[in-house]
Amino acid sequence: MTPLLSTRHPWRLQFGEAPAPFMLPPELDVVRVSMGLGMAALDEMIDCGNRVGPLLCCMTHRRLLVPVSSGTAHVWRAAHSACEPGPSLLCSPQGPPRSLGHNRFWVAPPESLAYPTTDAVVLHDSLSLMRARMRNVTRQRMGLRTREMCHV
Repeated sequence: MTPLLSTRHPWRLQFGEAPAPFMLPPELDVVRVSMGLGMAALDEMIDCGNRVGPLLCCMTHRRLLVPVSSGTAHVWRAAHSACEPGPSLLCSPQGPPRSLGHNRFWVAPPESLAYPTTDAVVLHDSLSLMRARMRNVTRQRMGLRTREMCHV
């Protein structure tokens, strides 16, 4: 059986998506990333003592929606994820409005009141590094030779 969220750290779960965590700022952007890559990168961030705030998990789409500071979307530029301006918490900016079939819930690190959003710069770097590691592991499993890669 696949675990709900594969992580090394304890998280506070709020079953259901409403109400949103009260500490979310009114102005924010949202990073959308696959659950596997996102949780691995967030685990690394917590290991290093970086700022991680609450995030919305969508089990239907296997996506994480990570609130970051407003203005991040204009400089995001990443192959591993997307960052949309504004506080829209839709799984896909082009998708239909939320349907009742979505299995979504908020999670936050145990120190959830400490940080209202996740550090966008560190998240970008962590996602880039984790993506490169995952690609190298996949290549090794397939017996392909790995090569040096820039994580940016």
